[in-house]
Amino acid sequence: MLLPIPAGRRTELTEALLDRDVDVSWWVTPPAYERGDYVKLYTALRHWLATEFPFWRLHYSNREIPPETP
Repeated sequence: MLLPIPAGRRTELTEALLDRDVDVSWWVTPPAYERGDYVKLYTALRHWLATEFPFWRLHYSNREIPPETP
């Protein structure tokens, strides 16, 4: 039996965020979160967006943002 998975927790859109180029959000399943895939996906997204897209003003709307990794 498959259980519904919540889409995640995002910050509210505000007037101050309207000048951003893109709103980035992501989610993983609970088992993937336990394996550490949430942080891995965040790191990969940051790299992909920085190297492949011309966005300068990104907003990561997930409420849980992993610490920056070198």
